[in-house]
Amino acid sequence: MKLLLLLSADHLHAQLMAGGKITLQREFTDSPEGQENFAAFVQEVKHPTYLLVDLIEEDFRQETIPHLSGSRRTALLQRKFEQFYRGTPFPQATLLQRQKTGRRDDDMLFSALTNPALIKPWLDIMLAQQTPLAGIYSVPQISAPLVEDHPSSHLLLISWEKFAGLRQTYFSNHRLQISRLTPIHADLTFQQAVVSELTRTYQYLKSLSLLPSGQTLDVRLLGHSHDLIELQLELPRSADMRYDFVDLADLAKRHHIDYSFTDSDASQVFLHQLATRPPQTHYANATHTHYFTLWQLRLALNLASGMLLSGMLLWGAANLWQSSHDAAEAASLKTLAQRTLHEAQEITLAFPNTYAPAADMKAGVSVMRKLNQYDSSPGGILRPLSAILDRHPRIELDDLAWRMDATEPVVPNTLADVPAQVIIIKGRMTDFANDYRAALNYLENFQRDLTAQGYQVAVLAKPLDVSPSGSIADQRDISTDALAFSLKISRRPQA
Repeated sequence: MKLLLLLSADHLHAQLMAGGKITLQREFTDSPEGQENFAAFVQEVKHPTYLLVDLIEEDFRQETIPHLSGSRRTALLQRKFEQFYRGTPFPQATLLQRQKTGRRDDDMLFSALTNPALIKPWLDIMLAQQTPLAGIYSVPQISAPLVEDHPSSHLLLISWEKFAGLRQTYFSNHRLQISRLTPIHADLTFQQAVVSELTRTYQYLKSLSLLPSGQTLDVRLLGHSHDLIELQLELPRSADMRYDFVDLADLAKRHHIDYSFTDSDASQVFLHQLATRPPQTHYANATHTHYFTLWQLRLALNLASGMLLSGMLLWGAANLWQSSHDAAEAASLKTLAQRTLHEAQEITLAFPNTYAPAADMKAGVSVMRKLNQYDSSPGGILRPLSAILDRHPRIELDDLAWRMDATEPVVPNTLADVPAQVIIIKGRMTDFANDYRAALNYLENFQRDLTAQGYQVAVLAKPLDVSPSGSIADQRDISTDALAFSLKISRRPQA
């Protein structure tokens, strides 16, 4: 039995499958209530799980890399991931082909799910419930078998998924090149969306030089027979495109899909495709599939234990048959078989408990919230600073340094046990000529704006030293149109 999940931008579909048949279906919305219901669902369902995503935020890049192997290839791919997809934990690299001339380099397709926030809440729930997740896949990844019978070298596959939208996936020589997802609003039908988007996609492929000049684009459309009849009448006739209309009912028969289609929603085609032919590459990493690895190990140990027990029983039966008159030897073999069965049971009982108590889950959530308060990303402190600098255009930055510092003074209503984020600003003020009073007032206004945003501001160096020991005359000779200063600003999270 397998648990299949289909995730769109604001919806999660779940279904249990056994022997190619759907035994249970559930729907969850992207809301606190929906996620809470999903957590209760996966707590009860402990089967190998396959997550299929159909999201707009999936990027594809083609790249040619040297043909390497082992650790050197792994290091090269990791550098490419850092270059293309630094901000997401869901990248992957798929080998398209190895070139036949020159150095025989590898043509690779790099892809990634670029908005982790859409996936992470659901993934966190599955990890907390120790769900055996086999992998994270995307609709374009598992679409290739649906076009392998088509002779065209330039083929566009169009399908509609009810909760995601209109999916258009382009294949060159039956290899995935690029895919686009267009949401369909309530006031737009499947047929209207196909007609309006097909021309745009054709021009898009031409602009990327993915479709050679003068080449006819073959278009395979998956849909219900009623919708396909209307499309045959509405689609423009052109020498640039040829159409191949595939009825979902016929496709279901061909691929042995036990499902009755009532509209053009092709979600079940892709879910059944994932259940029967999951790709080897996917977006999940070892952390995401940890409990699936444990499940496989448990299955292997159970199988090994069963084979060992069967072998011992057969061996015991053979010896018993050969020495049927030797009661003592028969008793010894029986004892040995029982001991083997007991050891197999002890191995099974020693497997880790896959259920997490509510108290452990609560403690885990508390720890994660505390860790979020220690977020060392400078974005939270730099964005308000950038907005304040935009309001003071006569201040130019020369240098900016950021650090985390636990020794900074603690101000009221802030978390004393969280290190402060500190920024050292070195800059200058321009277009003041010799009007030092105006320059000082401008800098004081800048400091007040920083303080109003919750920063603690300390002046390290003023543009004009007005202390008793300072010399105004000396500073006039330094510059007539630029006044340098240095500030230290810091902030801790609110309590």
